[in-house]
Amino acid sequence: MAVKTFTEDQLDEWQDWYESLERAGSYHDPRYVAMLAGGFEQESESTEAFIYTTDDAFVYYPYIRRTLSALPFEADDVDVGEYSDIVSSWYYGGPVASTGADEETIDGFLEQFADYCRQENIVSEFVRFDPNLGNHATFDALNPHFNRETVRVDLTQSPDAIWDDFEKRNRNAIRQAQETDIVVESTTDLDDYAAFHDIYTNAMEAQDASKHYRFPLSFFEALLNEEDLATLSVARYDGKVIGGSFVVHDDDVAHDYLRASDPDYWDLRVNNLICYETLMQMREAGRKLFDFQGGRPGVFKFKRGFSKSGRREFHIAKQIHLDDAYDTLVNAAADSGIDTETGYFPAYRIEQSN
Repeated sequence: MAVKTFTEDQLDEWQDWYESLERAGSYHDPRYVAMLAGGFEQESESTEAFIYTTDDAFVYYPYIRRTLSALPFEADDVDVGEYSDIVSSWYYGGPVASTGADEETIDGFLEQFADYCRQENIVSEFVRFDPNLGNHATFDALNPHFNRETVRVDLTQSPDAIWDDFEKRNRNAIRQAQETDIVVESTTDLDDYAAFHDIYTNAMEAQDASKHYRFPLSFFEALLNEEDLATLSVARYDGKVIGGSFVVHDDDVAHDYLRASDPDYWDLRVNNLICYETLMQMREAGRKLFDFQGGRPGVFKFKRGFSKSGRREFHIAKQIHLDDAYDTLVNAAADSGIDTETGYFPAYRIEQSN
């Protein structure tokens, strides 16, 4: 048995462990996690990985670590600057077991990681499991619970079979868009990146979206620069970018990561066409699955139009590693005016979307 930990200063060695997994989603890729950390949810974030090894197997766990020094309150008997908490990669994360990992390996990982959190003053842990890997079932000792359904399209099917599994309303919308002059194409042009970023940012501002969903242009450019990690497809109309789909992927699975369009063109059903053309591009590139992920009710209704049958369950887990410190922080947060009764975890932080 051995334990290894990595930070973003050790990405090459960390990458070797990631690539040695038979199955691991792109959200577990250290390059992605490193780019995500540093302003994703909180100002002070860093990326880390914890790896527990035995002679024949290992457990791989990347996450984002957040110092508590920026909390907007002080707590009696707790120097918040000495503590931190952790959160999974986004959209999906959680620990991943290698081939050959048995129950003893899983139990050993859980014990060693809990010890590590206590030694490192990590107060709490929020886990987003990966429904495509089903790692919530492997780590059921973390008490995962169902959060929402996700929508997925099996790209190994024929184009006709994929089309037939769309809801009728969606097929009609796509046909309507195909009768216009909208063209959807993948791009590596920096001007297209900037145009899509403007549309996406305007959409987030219109929705008053949390910081969780807001990204600087530099993040778009950095992620899209890794061509095996991400692809941007844009919709053009009369030569103008009117929307796009930012897809994160590995060799097998493509994720509907960020998507937005100009509201002035919604009547042309541009969103339906963007999704259709993008998932077909991913099929042509040889990927086996298009994951639309989940969303609030209105968003989910739109996504399920692309698959009447493809569903998975998204699970989350909440862990408290330092009970006394957690309770002290929650009480201090409540005294400072933070609503700690919303169900948001950890309760001592100002609510962001999970």
